[in-house]
Amino acid sequence: MTRMNISVKNLKDVVEMLNTVVTESKFKITPSGITVNAVDPAHVAMVSLEIPKNVFAEYDVEAEEEISLDLEKVKSILKLASSNDSMVIVKDREKLKFEIGNIIKSISLLDNNQITTPRVPQIVAEDYVVMIKGEFERGLRAAEDVSDAIRLTMTPDNFSARSMSDADESEMILQKDMLKEIQCHETIKSSYPLEYLLKFMRSISPSEEIKLSFKSDYPLTIEFNLGTDSPERIKGRFLLAPRMES
Repeated sequence: MTRMNISVKNLKDVVEMLNTVVTESKFKITPSGITVNAVDPAHVAMVSLEIPKNVFAEYDVEAEEEISLDLEKVKSILKLASSNDSMVIVKDREKLKFEIGNIIKSISLLDNNQITTPRVPQIVAEDYVVMIKGEFERGLRAAEDVSDAIRLTMTPDNFSARSMSDADESEMILQKDMLKEIQCHETIKSSYPLEYLLKFMRSISPSEEIKLSFKSDYPLTIEFNLGTDSPERIKGRFLLAPRMES
């Protein structure tokens, strides 16, 4: 029997993050933890999460298996609980049972064959910048009424996010001493779709650190953590294809 006990906040963080790109997901459950990869229908953005067993208050998994879920149904169950609650999850044949206090709800599992598990591409970018998520999001929000794309630039001394249209322009510049960390050997520039970045940012706490790595006209990788009340953190990666400019 597969039985888990997880905080509502951690589960909500996972569901909301996946929901930035998909409405259905396939989870790989192993004795050491859970992994899930999801790519949006347009194959522009991808979320990859690793949830170690120590994130759970109880984690009883005897064998490796995959389960597929409708995330909207899970979100409706989460609305019945507060962030301070914990939730027991039990797999019962082709259903998943959720226990929150004196409430028990079950949902049917989806057919695993109907959910494609994307392959995580091996993207290597040696140059990166580490900053507080809230700082990056401010730059994105300043640009959302200017254009549907944002151009990220990294130099050895600063990081900037710039958006332009025929009439308007927005730019955020963070000097080296305003960043947690920066490693850059030469000027790097690449543009990305703003809508995806804004949706993704809403699912991360403003005070969290994020690591952005990219090359010129190359996919963007954002590494982040989720969860606050567990011995280990939920590790995640967000991949975003570049917007090629003429």
